[in-house]
Amino acid sequence: MAVSKLWPVRSRLSKVINYAKDENKTAATLYNKSDLEALKDVIAYAQNEEKTEREFYVDAINCNPLMARDEFIYVKEEFDKLDGIQAYHGYLSFKEQDITPDLAHEIGMEFARRVWGKRFQILVTTHLNTHHLHCHFVINSVSFVDGKRLHGEEKAWFRFRHIADEVSKEYGLYFDEKPKRQRKTSKIHKGYYQKLESAGMPTRYSLAKSAIDEAIFKSTNLLSFEYELKKMGYKVSLNPNHRYWTIIPKGYAKPIRLKALGDEYTNEAIKKRLLENQDLKLKTFSPCQIKVRVYHLPTRFDHIKKHKGIYGLYLHYCYRLGYLPKYKKQNPNHLHPLLKEDLLKVEEFSKEMRFLSKHQIKTDKDLFDYKEKLKKEIRINNQKIEQIKYDFKKGLPKDSSRRYELTALRSYNTSYRQELKLIDRIAKRSGMIL
Repeated sequence: MAVSKLWPVRSRLSKVINYAKDENKTAATLYNKSDLEALKDVIAYAQNEEKTEREFYVDAINCNPLMARDEFIYVKEEFDKLDGIQAYHGYLSFKEQDITPDLAHEIGMEFARRVWGKRFQILVTTHLNTHHLHCHFVINSVSFVDGKRLHGEEKAWFRFRHIADEVSKEYGLYFDEKPKRQRKTSKIHKGYYQKLESAGMPTRYSLAKSAIDEAIFKSTNLLSFEYELKKMGYKVSLNPNHRYWTIIPKGYAKPIRLKALGDEYTNEAIKKRLLENQDLKLKTFSPCQIKVRVYHLPTRFDHIKKHKGIYGLYLHYCYRLGYLPKYKKQNPNHLHPLLKEDLLKVEEFSKEMRFLSKHQIKTDKDLFDYKEKLKKEIRINNQKIEQIKYDFKKGLPKDSSRRYELTALRSYNTSYRQELKLIDRIAKRSGMIL
């Protein structure tokens, strides 16, 4: 049994509930006649309430499946919690292809009862439109018992996946006792930092590596290594009881695992490098510099030499004091590591200033009004997008103008969401409360 993660639903409840109850997915289209006969028994309505509320493989716990959305909203209104996350959506997928829809649905119901059945309303459906049967769960974010939101282990798949394993074991199904979980690399790490490094700009990771190299070069043991890093402004955790050593650059809250920087920065590799330094005479650290071929061109200094007298002497001392030439740039190799990290944030500040200037935002009221305007535009565009997709689904011609309009609306929403993030950063930096 493979269990996916549970993700929050912040949009309309009807959208996710209609998806889970889609008859094209809950109807058996990949099974033989005997399976279809079993499906007819499920569809048929009997006299009792439980069966009359069951359509295809759609069931519910602590609510009526035909009125799940209304009952979800009623609980939210009862406890005055209509804002925020509306529900949670998850699914349970089965590896076996010979499992019957009835058994898959029964397992899904049992799993939902054990995890959320005591406090929450749950819609449980089994989709039969793929070769691997899978159960969908839509869980109300607010408990009908005490009005508290879904939190902690109730929404942590990596914690209650053990319940899924227990249910699988009871029903004789496959489950992986030692699942391999791949670490997800954030989009910012993949795109943003790689883009900076490819452009030759320093990043928090490249600066951390250079700082560690310098600290190792000047040290022979862990104490001196930690001391050198702290001198450069890094917070260091070299606890021997921890599996991974970490450092935190100045201005950041999230630590960096030294192991993530490469094979040369693991715990054992650093110890080995420090041990090798004990047999060597420590020298002043000087990072490797690329020698660039320099061609002699006429400079301002050559121009100064042509002037004599008091004016020539004045130009000479201006040059020696560094006032001239005006165009001389600071050598980035001479900057302190802390200053390099501060320079990384200059572009972020520049974006915020350009944004405020472009939209003539001078007060916090202007900022909040513009934010509400963006949210309204996004809602309007989403309604247009849903209408276009609905028209396509109903079989209307997919002409190029409608496709172009759909692409343009999505592009506008993307730019609006980026501006919303920018507004949140400005408000946070200014101490405002959005």
